[in-house]
Amino acid sequence: MRPPHLLLAALALAALPAFAQEADPWTTLKTVRQSLVEGGPTGADFTQTFTAAGFSSGDKESGRLALSLPDCMRWDYTNPFPKSFLLCGGTVHAWNEGDPTGHRYRVDRKNEPGLDLLLLGVDELKSRYQATARSVEGGKVEIALVPKKKDVSTLTDATLTVDPQSRRVVAVAYHDREGNLTRFEITGYQGLSRQGSFSPPGNVRWVEGTQ
Repeated sequence: MRPPHLLLAALALAALPAFAQEADPWTTLKTVRQSLVEGGPTGADFTQTFTAAGFSSGDKESGRLALSLPDCMRWDYTNPFPKSFLLCGGTVHAWNEGDPTGHRYRVDRKNEPGLDLLLLGVDELKSRYQATARSVEGGKVEIALVPKKKDVSTLTDATLTVDPQSRRVVAVAYHDREGNLTRFEITGYQGLSRQGSFSPPGNVRWVEGTQ
């Protein structure tokens, strides 16, 4: 199993005290990331839609997201099939609810699609991506990212939508090199206890391997 390419997410992240007609994308991302780091462990609901290249609609999955930046993120899918992915440091644990065994493997957080957007510092992201920002409906800010080195990036573009009031990312979308579109809608942010949220289950036998 592969971890969700989230840019995530998070990506994540949220807002300035006030936005002009055109917000500075890097200042916005830095403020959002700082908000999440200082806020401690955070949870939210998500809906993920994967639309294959050439199609107008896609498959939906939903569940709960947990973030503890800069080190950990967790995705617990509940619909249509329960499955979980936990990344802390450079180690991923992946398991299905009810299965006695799960998978554990190492990833390069700097090069795994989407993880760099969530987990790297803004200065390093700035060296990888060109960014623009614009105001959109509802007072939100949309940040578009395009890789500077398109021949080596696994993503061709990404968009993060930020809510200035909540200081959180409310949507993430990106295309991979095959033209597939992945989109996350994120709602219901709330604080979490770190205890248990970022530890793999103790009743699962872990099989070492690769993605």
